[in-house]
Amino acid sequence: MARAIVIGTGAGGLAATIGLAQQGHEVVALEAAKQLGGFLNPFARRHYHFDPGVHYMGQLGAGETTAIALERLGLDADALFCPMDADGFDVLRFPDLEVRIPRGLENYHQRLLDLFPEDRRDLDRFFGLLRRFARIADTVSQRPMRPLRWRDLLALTGLPDAMRWMERTFGELLTRYFRNPRLRVVLAGQGGDYGLAPSRTPAFLGLGVLLHYAEGAYFPRAGSGAFRDALVERGRALGATYRRRAPVTEIHLDGQRVTGVTLESGERIEADIVVSAIDPTLTFGRLLPRGVLSERLQAKVDATQPSLGSLCVFLGVERDLRAHGLGAFNVWDYPHWDLEAMYAEVARGEMPTDWFFFLSPNSLKDAAGTMAPAGCSTLEVVTLVPHQPFESWDGLQAFKRGPDYESFKQRSADGLLAAVEQRWPGLVGDVVVRDVATPVTNGFYAGAVKGGAYGPAAIPEQYGKNAWRTRTPVEGLYLAGSGVMGGGVAPCLFSGLAAAGAVRKAGVPARVPTVANPAPEGSRLAT
Repeated sequence: MARAIVIGTGAGGLAATIGLAQQGHEVVALEAAKQLGGFLNPFARRHYHFDPGVHYMGQLGAGETTAIALERLGLDADALFCPMDADGFDVLRFPDLEVRIPRGLENYHQRLLDLFPEDRRDLDRFFGLLRRFARIADTVSQRPMRPLRWRDLLALTGLPDAMRWMERTFGELLTRYFRNPRLRVVLAGQGGDYGLAPSRTPAFLGLGVLLHYAEGAYFPRAGSGAFRDALVERGRALGATYRRRAPVTEIHLDGQRVTGVTLESGERIEADIVVSAIDPTLTFGRLLPRGVLSERLQAKVDATQPSLGSLCVFLGVERDLRAHGLGAFNVWDYPHWDLEAMYAEVARGEMPTDWFFFLSPNSLKDAAGTMAPAGCSTLEVVTLVPHQPFESWDGLQAFKRGPDYESFKQRSADGLLAAVEQRWPGLVGDVVVRDVATPVTNGFYAGAVKGGAYGPAAIPEQYGKNAWRTRTPVEGLYLAGSGVMGGGVAPCLFSGLAAAGAVRKAGVPARVPTVANPAPEGSRLAT
């Protein structure tokens, strides 16, 4: 009998698998799809390799939070990731302004002062706030993973600000700090990382993304598949096993205690611990027997809103895109300055009429040079779209959705690429590979509810104290994944560690001796 089962093998599930195996539990990780990894799973077309869900990560420098999390998992961030352009890992592009976001909070502060010298006072106040938030954010996120340090007491200086903005939006915060509306838009320009307008973004989330990349951005060496494989191999080295094409249809209970799961095939696997790293609405709404949930929890399941979907065009081109203005950086390209209007259109269920898009030349970020043939490049063009126009094809298998779907998908992609051509003339050319993913693609390959690219929407009603918790009312059942700490690879990794930590605190004994967690040779932990 398996001691612990992990449902879903995205970043949260893979981290939970390692964390449980490190404690000595016998772990079986179950994946419904044919490949492990969720949004970490890459795909290839004619020697071009694409990453649907990973475009960059932050806080991977020495002593930073994501690096510490990987070290806790027994992995070396230096070996797995390469830094992106230090002078501008994200480029914000508006009709009459381009802003390159550099590595280092002080550098970004100075760059904005150079661009907006008349707003010095407002910028100084805002970056002062960011520094105070940085201290408290580092302490809160790192404390479970390291010993207490005397400088953690400095975080107390950020508590008044934290309390003031805990239940307010990023839009309100930016309006409070800036008179210049353009500066508000610039500082919300990375909002595609969570897919919300400033007026619907929790203040902590907007500040958190700025701080996550404050010391630069990184890309997985050789792409997301290499990172996925490192997580899987680490789990295997600790004794965990992984099963693909193993969708779970039911979590079994004895009263209010987990006893195991049943797979779609009819196979039953007994367990004392289940970590569900899929969408919480699926865990509570489909996998548990009816009547188990309280009225309050059932109402929360019914009210949960998914995040926006995405439309992504994957291009393999026989040209070096560095000769066309791109490099080891992302581009957020906006057709005008009204972010609220852009998001409102999609939130109403309408396809964009004036496309905003994200350019991600992943092959140029990969220092290993493995993602495209020599002299060639990959380019991923992404925008946010609603699920509604695609919902009639939801649940159908890939490549079997019929000509109407294919026609609509390609027309949508053509519209997006037309916007790229208008604002980046001549960028796209010599195309040898073109593939298109929609919200139903997200649902089919990654189990995304209504194609949501970030799990449950991180709106104020579903964020922070209103988010799903790691622990559940069911004994032995824990949650991980984007529904717990938010969308993105790093929050999902943290959620997996939190789930394993909650199991340890609950005192569930392991059935096999605890496996040591040696640091990889040459890592910072080994020094």
